[in-house]
Amino acid sequence: MSNEILTEEILQFGDDARLFGILTLPSLPLHQTQKLPVFVFLSCAVLHRVGPLRLYVRLARTLAQMGFSSLRVDLTGRGDSSGRPELRNEKSLMADYKEIVSILEARLGQSQLVLGGLCSGADNALMLAQADQRVIGLLLMDPTVYPDDGFRVRQFFRILTNPARYMNPANYVLKLKLRSERLTGPPLVIGNPPTRERLRAAFQAICERKGRALSVFTSSGERQGYCNQLGQLGRTNYLPGYEQYCTERFFSTAGHTFDLELHRRRLLDEVKVWAAGYL
Repeated sequence: MSNEILTEEILQFGDDARLFGILTLPSLPLHQTQKLPVFVFLSCAVLHRVGPLRLYVRLARTLAQMGFSSLRVDLTGRGDSSGRPELRNEKSLMADYKEIVSILEARLGQSQLVLGGLCSGADNALMLAQADQRVIGLLLMDPTVYPDDGFRVRQFFRILTNPARYMNPANYVLKLKLRSERLTGPPLVIGNPPTRERLRAAFQAICERKGRALSVFTSSGERQGYCNQLGQLGRTNYLPGYEQYCTERFFSTAGHTFDLELHRRRLLDEVKVWAAGYL
């Protein structure tokens, strides 16, 4: 696709053309865009490069209107990218990333990077950020965060003060029981989330590079038993001065996939304001 604002190009790259992605470029001279970081959106869970409800597409095109290039990529074994039978988990991710960086350098030259994604895509961005000096930014949507000491208290308070419990008491008692069982157990996690040490190291690396991060959490974190308050990520990772380089937002009524247009628009607006800091 090409118009006056942006161009989109299909890329099939890597060993045996294994990986598949869409490169979105602003309609600006290359020497202007090379001054800005390139955004890389990593596919999440079983979803491909489009993201839930085309969320990655909208993010990439919004950023292109601001002058940023971006790559939406299917990691190995997802979407249109074939698998790596010989590699699993983190080793496969590292191999994918090496090929992603290689194709971006071939097409755009040496560039700094902003890694982003939703859920496991955000976790993968955190896993990659520490080791690569080119990464100066993180765009994280519902990344892994560990509960703090006040999590259960806040959760029970919200349950007890929810008007729904008075409208349908029997149904609400059942929900309360299920949530209580979930709260007393370990957090619900999917995939291979980073440890506290990896989380802390990733954010410290961004800080040392004078980079920036945007972390957006939804109500999904509260339901799954790991996040229910703004600032919890910084507190649980013991990151001094975290607020100076990381913008954190908590969408208390949004679903995990930002399924309502209202929440998608709000997310796009937050990303636009945050990304403008690179300009």
